[in-house]
Amino acid sequence: MVAPASHVLSADPLALAFDAFQPATVSDAMFSLGLKDSALDPTVRLVSGRRILGRARTVGRTPITANAGQAELAKDYAFAIQQVIDGCKPGTVMVIATQGIASHANWGGNMAHRASHLGAVGLVTDGALRDVEEMEGYGLTVFAQGTSVRAGQHRFATTVANGPVICGGVYVRPDDIILGDRDGVLVIPPEHAGDIARKSAELLGIEKEMQAFMDSGASLYDAVQKYKVR
Repeated sequence: MVAPASHVLSADPLALAFDAFQPATVSDAMFSLGLKDSALDPTVRLVSGRRILGRARTVGRTPITANAGQAELAKDYAFAIQQVIDGCKPGTVMVIATQGIASHANWGGNMAHRASHLGAVGLVTDGALRDVEEMEGYGLTVFAQGTSVRAGQHRFATTVANGPVICGGVYVRPDDIILGDRDGVLVIPPEHAGDIARKSAELLGIEKEMQAFMDSGASLYDAVQKYKVR
């Protein structure tokens, strides 16, 4: 059952158009339209919550080295992650890209506390988080590669503050539409959102007809031959 997001995204009809669809259906729609694959790597999995839909707000993090820390990598970004979180609003999905490194947590309870207070709906990261038990209490849905008790502070530097990042092998921009459930996470380009939503509705309608056809006694083979969903 798809959980409605209308209470959060009422002022964002472009994103809200995807409230009725599963990411798998939307992925099929994008494929049908000849758009580029934007599904995050399957290593980014659901950790807390059930479903996410909102607009991306992004942070890029990179591990520090023996001879280069925050000052050398991006000296003006020492508190950038806090500033990006402070800019959250209703419907925000925080996206934290860590180059797929999940050895240390780059999200935790204090960040979740602030983000949820501002209306953020969740987090997507190709790294790790901690304080998982707190996330559902804040009403946040979280997708991550894993968890770690070890803090990322002093081990990662922020190098991107609400700019384009690569997360889970996918290019993500601020304000891209993020849709995710237990199947995975999809990035929807807003400039194609209208076409994608219409195609998703079309595919969903075809699938319902196909299932009704099988319920009437038709075989799966006959249903596929008749409807050729993909």
